[in-house]
Amino acid sequence: MKFKALRKKEEPKEFVEIQDFGGMNVVFTSELPNPQPMTATMDLMKQVYEGKFPPDFNFDDYELVEFEMYEADTVGADIRNKLSPPKNLVAMLEVFFTEPFEPRSDLQRMKQNDLIRFIKKEMIQTKESVKYLADLL
Repeated sequence: MKFKALRKKEEPKEFVEIQDFGGMNVVFTSELPNPQPMTATMDLMKQVYEGKFPPDFNFDDYELVEFEMYEADTVGADIRNKLSPPKNLVAMLEVFFTEPFEPRSDLQRMKQNDLIRFIKKEMIQTKESVKYLADLL
């Protein structure tokens, strides 16, 4: 799940939460983000809170940062699943390269052709897995 959060631009880059107390807005800082929708923008926030802060308040001191949140322990399982095609591909390549290249019989030729077909299939899956893993981090 993706979300945005408001935080200070300067160090320490603390997260910011705006609370309304009877018509007066107060800015609190926190170590945890206050999730905002992905559609949130600084311009929209300025419009929503226009005239509700003292004149010396400046939204330019803050930024909206995008975050991606994952359920605990699901990323590891997902990575393990995505590593299956490369693992299978390596195993099949090991078999392919330990067998003689020149088949001596029609049966060996058929087995070799089947193995090549499986290798090509796993190559496609491996490309997808590697792309997914590269984009994950």
